[in-house]
Amino acid sequence: MQAHADDLRVEIGNDWAVLTGEPAAPDDAALDGFVHEAVRDWRELPLTQTVTALLDYADKITRTPAACNAADVASLRAAGWCDAAIHDAVQVVAYFNYINRVADALGVEPEPEPSFGKWGSTT
Repeated sequence: MQAHADDLRVEIGNDWAVLTGEPAAPDDAALDGFVHEAVRDWRELPLTQTVTALLDYADKITRTPAACNAADVASLRAAGWCDAAIHDAVQVVAYFNYINRVADALGVEPEPEPSFGKWGSTT
């Protein structure tokens, strides 16, 4: 699980400009704080409207999948997402929802909480 946390930090650093609209990632401490906040509540982050639109849709897929409709897809297109990216996002969100439900149904115990950021890394 710690490897996933470390990978998330790297990916956020690599995609900083796309996620926030800012040209360069911040120093390590600020990046670590951003990652912690992303895990805690991404809605509090200074994300671009394009990214926020997709995350809102991912939340809707997770919480109220039957309420998803063509208007949601049209909104994502209007926000700048192409059909391939929308399809990929839906597949990833749906897969994680599926596999989490399988794990819950089988009584799989959750892994310990990882530490996000350099201060928690064991690598």
